[in-house]
Amino acid sequence: MKQFKRFFIYISVLFLTFVLFACNGDGFNSTPDTQSTLTIGITDAPIDDAKEVNITITKIEISKDGSGWQDYYEATTENPAEMIDLLEFSKGNVFKFDTTEFESGQYAQIRLYLSTTPTDNTIKLLDDTVYNLDINSSIQNNGLKVVSGFTITEGVETELTIDFDVRKSIVVKNPNATPPIYSLKPTLKLITNDVSGNIIFTEAAVGNLGMNEGDVFFLYAAGFNASNELTEEDIIDPETETAYENSKSSAIAFIDTNDNNALKIKFPFMEYASYDLYKQDADTELIVVAGQAGITLSADDNGELIISE
Repeated sequence: MKQFKRFFIYISVLFLTFVLFACNGDGFNSTPDTQSTLTIGITDAPIDDAKEVNITITKIEISKDGSGWQDYYEATTENPAEMIDLLEFSKGNVFKFDTTEFESGQYAQIRLYLSTTPTDNTIKLLDDTVYNLDINSSIQNNGLKVVSGFTITEGVETELTIDFDVRKSIVVKNPNATPPIYSLKPTLKLITNDVSGNIIFTEAAVGNLGMNEGDVFFLYAAGFNASNELTEEDIIDPETETAYENSKSSAIAFIDTNDNNALKIKFPFMEYASYDLYKQDADTELIVVAGQAGITLSADDNGELIISE
């Protein structure tokens, strides 16, 4: 009988311990918090032959394995999709969607859906003529896929930026047509914000090649020979060929009114790596800028590298 009592007391104590452990939030009734926040933004490198490039994103999904998709953003009747002028979001400006929580871990893809209403995706040229962008049925049905993987880290706010490279993404399928057909051939790059930064070149950095407002510059991976790149003038079939295909980014020289009207080139959201700077000449050919090869952006630069000579 004494043994039975001791056994009963032992079981009772064990049960009470279990209940207390569960009630304090650390026991079996609590689920480990593996949710983390994700924010996705849209940016673009500027172009010099259009005033506006407008797109309307209706839905964004993310996927761990490329087959199972989770909604990040979706337009609704109460919160309809808004038209985004990509050219307004350049030189570091970003259109940001709302922050959403997801399970932490490795993710494989992002998919963006565009509005199927023709007037929701347009280009406005320098003469104020507006054309609807031709979007092929595959994009309409399956969305724009960004296949670069990314990580959502537990307890850390993950910020991603999708670079919508308009210089590569808008092509004229038939310039002699009336009206000409402007087609969306998207070239998207995914940047993880905390391992990227800005590279800024001042007028003095360009040397004898000179820098004037509106001049176009490109960054290529250090050591890449860009002299054989197809230029805008070389393109014969815009459906299969891309001008400056291997460039990492392009930028237009601008007057920085916040810095005594200094002339600058700004390449935002560049991944930590080494780059060579090229200038586009009057014939759209690329000329390497002397002394600006092997420019390296790293975490040591605190998010910004300024080249002034």
